[in-house]
Amino acid sequence: MRMHVRAVARYCASPKLVHWNAAMDILGYARRTSHFGISFQRGTVEGFSLQGYADADFASKAADRRSVSGGIVTCGGGAVSWFSRTQKCVTLSTTEAEYVALGDVVKEILFLRQIWRFMLPQVGMPCIPVFEDNQGAIQLAQNPISNSNSKHIDVGHHFLRELAERKEMSVIHVPSPYQRADFLTKSLSKDAFDSHRDFVMNLA
Repeated sequence: MRMHVRAVARYCASPKLVHWNAAMDILGYARRTSHFGISFQRGTVEGFSLQGYADADFASKAADRRSVSGGIVTCGGGAVSWFSRTQKCVTLSTTEAEYVALGDVVKEILFLRQIWRFMLPQVGMPCIPVFEDNQGAIQLAQNPISNSNSKHIDVGHHFLRELAERKEMSVIHVPSPYQRADFLTKSLSKDAFDSHRDFVMNLA
């Protein structure tokens, strides 16, 4: 629901009937699925099983052409953090938008990792996988060499490379149908939405 709430909330200042109907649809969905809950499993992988999924919808906002970042962090098979938000900068390509979204997810993972280390300092933290469906964004995260298409990207986003070099994080390609953050950036078919929802809530 996060993506749909964000979309409707943009019209709070001047709502129309279509926005009211959309809000009612969101509330209706919440009521129909109020019995759903996120499930977690012990021993999903060795150590703490933090995993991230990052996706972006390039230039989706018609007013200022900003892209939308969507991200999910899971642990023990269920989602522990997720977001859907407009990116703060205007990106010039799908790859750049995906790279910014990747950075947003990794920042959330680093925050959660600090909490884990504080609460359980004796528990090891393995290399954290982050799943991304854009090959160009993966290359940017792994390759320290910039080219004419990427040299303009803010250096603040390149902290991903350092984490990858230190083996604290690995960016792994995932086919688009299995990109679980996809439903946080755009509207999908009912079957695709249900598939992603069931996965991140560990309902399957």
